[in-house]
Amino acid sequence: MQLIKGISILSAAVLLAACGGSDSDDDDVPTNPVVNAPTTYTFTSKVMDDESSVSYSGQVARNTLINELKSLIGSDLTTDLGGLTVEAAVKQKLALVYEGGTNGGTANSGDADLTNKNAYTLAAQVTQVGLSKKTPESTFEEADYQAISSGKNLVSKIAGVDNDLARGEFVGWNIAAVTIPSSVTGKVDSNDNPVDITGENSKPHALVQSWFDAVAANAAAGSVKPYVSDTGLDYKQLTQKFLLGAVAFSQASNDYLKDSKGLLKGNSAGDKDGTKPYTSLEHQWDEGFGYFGAARDYNDYTDAELKARKDNDTNGDTVIDLDSEYTFAMAQYANKRDDSAIGSDYSKTIMDAFLKGRQIIQDNFGTDPESGQGYHAQLAAEAKTIIMNWEEIFAANVIHYINSTLDDMAAVDGDDLGDLPKHWSEMKGFALALQFNQQVTSAISLAQLQQLHTLLGEAPALTNDADYRGQLEEARDLLKSTFEFEGDVTTW
Repeated sequence: MQLIKGISILSAAVLLAACGGSDSDDDDVPTNPVVNAPTTYTFTSKVMDDESSVSYSGQVARNTLINELKSLIGSDLTTDLGGLTVEAAVKQKLALVYEGGTNGGTANSGDADLTNKNAYTLAAQVTQVGLSKKTPESTFEEADYQAISSGKNLVSKIAGVDNDLARGEFVGWNIAAVTIPSSVTGKVDSNDNPVDITGENSKPHALVQSWFDAVAANAAAGSVKPYVSDTGLDYKQLTQKFLLGAVAFSQASNDYLKDSKGLLKGNSAGDKDGTKPYTSLEHQWDEGFGYFGAARDYNDYTDAELKARKDNDTNGDTVIDLDSEYTFAMAQYANKRDDSAIGSDYSKTIMDAFLKGRQIIQDNFGTDPESGQGYHAQLAAEAKTIIMNWEEIFAANVIHYINSTLDDMAAVDGDDLGDLPKHWSEMKGFALALQFNQQVTSAISLAQLQQLHTLLGEAPALTNDADYRGQLEEARDLLKSTFEFEGDVTTW
């Protein structure tokens, strides 16, 4: 593992270069032309002079909302009820983040969103962004939800709503299907007719909603920690980790970085009928990068530095720009696993592939991609490198938290569960996230996913149960074998 993640000349994606073929317009162009990618995610517009072509504020907004849910669920939910019952107030607070966001209110959120209602107090005021930072005397450029991208929420982009489930079914939790009305999701067909979500596709949302309902019920019952159930579930951790998969990873794998979808967008003119300084293809790639959540100068920091802090005031103006100077959860987990998983350098591999892919797009401005031909094949190879390493981080995280859960089980002392609910829920949330990847870019099959979740179950053993310990160890062995992890994974 390298200490400084300086840009490499070749990324891991060259393993797929044989698929490259020739350039779309010139059969004499080399299969693998040299790509001189920058060291930071900075690209000048080919469409408009003196403009940046990088844009992914919507993904920044959703990464912020995922974090906000975690912060809100862990806060004192029983104060500032806005005249509602405890249960109704808690449900509305959570809906303000998950369904409202900056997209306008729903009936569940009291017809309000975070731009005009405080999710923590239910007062008629904008909600402040609840991200932590360590840069002394700094402020966030996007300090509240009026300053973040408008028209964004989580429910409209969760797996099953925006895209069909990648594996055709929901795996890992026994949850009943529901009907999600278009008034909640905003989903419409090509003729702008409202579309309700039903069947398997409704289950990721139904699961999140069931966790919200449990938190609200626990708060109403006077629980000291409403986000922890009597059965050892930590809904704060489950929600965050699950949404990192069901929103961020699902969108990247099944939409923006998908070779038959996002990577076939136009690259010859400014997006939105020439009104934007980027092409549609550039924007698709940027949005995939935005969901990964790395700062634009991510490669300039050591793993230890990025593990220690999320914010870096790169330009020294004492203002942290969430679009460029903040590293969100998924990109931070890449560093954390680089620190524990022997033989890995997920953070550099993924960042290098994002930089190289974006440069490939810019180098081919004026030529639209053709499926499997020329630079589209190069781009698909870089995207596959990103998605498969991203998936592997999830798997490594599951192993890490299996180890923590086993330690916690051994330390249980009567009713004192210690960190068992937290670590088990992180383990389970990341395991659920694995299913939101299309099989063509995945190392794990549907059958293996089903086996994994059978072993993990839907709640921890609250004692040092030998049988359940054996199941967790078997699950760890399954992941080590499937992902071909090196070394002694019991130490991760």
